[in-house]
Amino acid sequence: MKTIGEFYREKILSLPENRRTMREIPYSFLENLEIKKELFGWKIFYTRPGRKTLEIIECRSEEEAKYLGILVDSGMTEIYIPNDDEYIKNILPELERIKTKIEEILNHYMQTILDRKIREQLKYAVFMEITK
Repeated sequence: MKTIGEFYREKILSLPENRRTMREIPYSFLENLEIKKELFGWKIFYTRPGRKTLEIIECRSEEEAKYLGILVDSGMTEIYIPNDDEYIKNILPELERIKTKIEEILNHYMQTILDRKIREQLKYAVFMEITK
């Protein structure tokens, strides 16, 4: 099974620099991620871990918002985004499948861990390893 890091290197970092843009997200492992269409584009609403204040990441399209949401939820903070929305649309299903499969496996093994803090630490450690 391909990891998120392998997917990212193969599909994103292999693009020429003029076909991708760097976005820096201030925090990793955001909580309450929600993608919404607003009047002037798509936005990702989130809260920082342990906080209640709602913050926003603006996106140019739904595909970009989904792409960013998956990678931010995987712990990445410096993310290259392809400039072409059609390209994002083509690679997004594979990225979603990888993320879903990883979460299924992780949740299966974490069922017996009842302490929320330990579960979050384990999730953080696993996602740091698979996004390399």
